[in-house]
Amino acid sequence: MRILWSVLILLGLAAPASAQVPPPSAGLTAAFEAARAASPTAPRLEAEQREWLHYRSLDEYGYGADGDDGRMLELNRRAQRDRALGEATVASPEALAACIGAALKGCSSRAAGWLSSPDGDRLFWQMQDGVTDENGITGGFILLSGDGAGPLRPRAWAFEGWRYEPPTLLMVEGEMYVAVAGRMAGTGNGNADVLFRWSPDAAEPLVQVDNWSWREQLAERLPTGLEVWKGVDYRYPDSDVWAWTKLWQPDDGNCCPSGGEAMLGFEIRDDVLVLGEVSVSEPLLEAAMTVPSEVFDWMGRKLMCDHWLGEEGYDADRREQINSAVRQLRCEAEPADGAALKVKYADNPMLTALIARVHANVE
Repeated sequence: MRILWSVLILLGLAAPASAQVPPPSAGLTAAFEAARAASPTAPRLEAEQREWLHYRSLDEYGYGADGDDGRMLELNRRAQRDRALGEATVASPEALAACIGAALKGCSSRAAGWLSSPDGDRLFWQMQDGVTDENGITGGFILLSGDGAGPLRPRAWAFEGWRYEPPTLLMVEGEMYVAVAGRMAGTGNGNADVLFRWSPDAAEPLVQVDNWSWREQLAERLPTGLEVWKGVDYRYPDSDVWAWTKLWQPDDGNCCPSGGEAMLGFEIRDDVLVLGEVSVSEPLLEAAMTVPSEVFDWMGRKLMCDHWLGEEGYDADRREQINSAVRQLRCEAEPADGAALKVKYADNPMLTALIARVHANVE
């Protein structure tokens, strides 16, 4: 019997194992391949599919095999949209006043124009606003090549963001790049930004740059306890790529980051945005370095006094703990000390405003 049990274990038949998510169907795989072949942003689509398959394997967020049909429909829809746009032609730059394609219902061309390279090459663009059945109110953009004297051909586009801004041209180490800022809908306010390397004479003039995978390394570059929860604001001064972001601490609300700010510097290597310098500005540290020590000490004392004076003395030990803290902090003298500092620094608008904010935040 023991031998039989061992054989059954090896065969995986001895006991019911936890349910395994079956592999994706051939239809789902074919839908993804078709969407990738038609997409001008295939690298991003590949990253999205990897993430989707990851959560599918965990059977989270309602994915699992039950989500395959919905994912297949989404991929088929994107493939159909992208094939149509890839085959479209636009008669002239003047035609950019009307929406290109049928990606959005109720579409309006919010803005249109062109970028010019140092050699005089033009890259035309159109910003679109409209709705989709899947996402509601949303936006998109299309980038087109042409000399302006004849038909224009769509070369790249995206419709996954809630809103996009007109593109920016930048030069980095002799290469031209086109950046389109965008945001996702929802409280996460995630990035829908797209970055392309622009080579006007190439068979594929716009090649997408990976501007998302750098976030995998961000956590280890930030001080312990600080995180980025939402999208970042990319900046493109001269020939550099930077991003600015607020920082969150674990106890923060999604609305209200309290961990300061960070500036992130990037390089572009082999069509990948690589995280470089990370500069963190922590409010408490900055205050300690710039505010007179007596004001800084009073700020901390004020906050702690208000904390302890607001605590409930539910038994004798707790009451003694509260009273001890109040005595050590000299909380009875705190209001007079704060008023004295306000008088002392009355001619310093920055400090008087800081003292007023401390009062406002704890009252």
